[in-house]
Amino acid sequence: MTTQFQSEDFDRSPALSQTAWALQELQLYGTRAFQDEVDLRPMPEAERLIDAVSDIFDALVATLGDTRMEPDLEELLWGQVNLFHRAAARTERLLDDNEVAQH
Repeated sequence: MTTQFQSEDFDRSPALSQTAWALQELQLYGTRAFQDEVDLRPMPEAERLIDAVSDIFDALVATLGDTRMEPDLEELLWGQVNLFHRAAARTERLLDDNEVAQH
């Protein structure tokens, strides 16, 4: 018996990160909350976005490491992660609401 997981055409690519998923959804639907018009501006390039997010974390580590605030560094870094997760969750809720409204 062959399941979809054994199928040759099964997509074996790794799951998208929350950030990549949010960007993909925004790119697909092109809308933002509280706006009725489609935003036709291009999405940021994936590599530039990855670099920018990495720079956020690097800047915090470089700035706060070896200082009096170093004990707070882990909590601040997790706070940044949580910001991205909340943004992805908000986008998911908006997409779900939009889907429900269309049915």
